[in-house]
Amino acid sequence: MPLNHVRLREYLGVLRAARRRTLAAPDDADGRAELNDAAQALCLLTGRRNARAALIAAEHELASLRER
Repeated sequence: MPLNHVRLREYLGVLRAARRRTLAAPDDADGRAELNDAAQALCLLTGRRNARAALIAAEHELASLRER
């Protein structure tokens, strides 16, 4: 099944913003929850089992679009 590139971009943006928020305020439970939610969404979208693999897959997929 092809990946939804719009959703990938959206969740990558959310993940990056949540990561910045969490780094700036590590005790912010809402920021951590947002980071976890975005990571889980990327896992579901990419079919990967962990956030790191999902992030790499999403970035590679979007990079391949730019190369076309």
